Amino acid sequence: MGSDIAIWLDAPPVQAAAAFSEAQALFATYEQTCSRFRPDSELSRLNARSGDWVTLSDLLWDVLRQALGMAALTNGRFDPTLLYGLWRTGYTDSFEQVAGGLGHSRWSPGWSRTGRWAEVQLDEARQAVRLPLGVGVDLGGIAKGYTAQAAMARLRTIGPCLVDAGGDLVAGPPPTGQPGWPVGIANPGSGPTNLATIWLAEAALATSGIDYRHWLQNGRAVHHLLDPDSGQPANTDGLTVTVLAADAAQAEAWATATLVAGSAGMAALAALAMAGLMVTQDGRILATPAMDAALMGGGQPVTGSSKYQ
Repeated sequence: MGSDIAIWLDAPPVQAAAAFSEAQALFATYEQTCSRFRPDSELSRLNARSGDWVTLSDLLWDVLRQALGMAALTNGRFDPTLLYGLWRTGYTDSFEQVAGGLGHSRWSPGWSRTGRWAEVQLDEARQAVRLPLGVGVDLGGIAKGYTAQAAMARLRTIGPCLVDAGGDLVAGPPPTGQPGWPVGIANPGSGPTNLATIWLAEAALATSGIDYRHWLQNGRAVHHLLDPDSGQPANTDGLTVTVLAADAAQAEAWATATLVAGSAGMAALAALAMAGLMVTQDGRILATPAMDAALMGGGQPVTGSSKYQ
């Protein structure tokens, strides 16, 4: 999934070792199903058949339904149907290859027809989907968060646990004697390593940013977060957004949607009483009241943050 996966489990060593092996196998299986970078994945086979009805496995059906549901909740700011826009920016291979200059742009008919998530058709009875002709799906971070959530659900039967999938964190019960797992919100700037800490338990924390996944294409700086209205890298004043939510799909989708919208998008999180924190490109730190409250509980509030009422 293009990231390091770390797992913490409060359990006896023998049980923990077996649980870790099971979680590792789960990540491998889910990646094989949901990765757009694997030509033999189920997702790639679906994308190759846009315009046709395709019956899906339980896993891909569930992830795609969650992604489309979050597209609706975010008014399309989170859009899983931007695959060809990503290809156009040069993000055709895993990021390590793109950043190393090994990726190559592809051009595909229909890439500029963006924001078409609402046109995806679902047949509940057959568990089948029809993508509009010329539309491709990228499940990206939401598939990673979904997998972390599934891994946590299995691990929690053994003991208190935390899954970190490349910065997307899903926590089960807290460690024995603690209010939660102590998690730092990273500082994308040159200051302290972490902006703040939070006690995470029975919840998910996701961060979306353009501070890492960016590269040059034809001498122009581009990044992987696209504006669904244009199909181009979003012209945002945000650098990173961190969202605390009940599950990883919500946290991941809202973090992406808010970063695409920029600082103005923080108002949407505040209106929903959600916990979100944005670091802007000019160094401002913006936090919703719910995030300020969560950070205060962690003992290290963000100082000088701007609250959105």
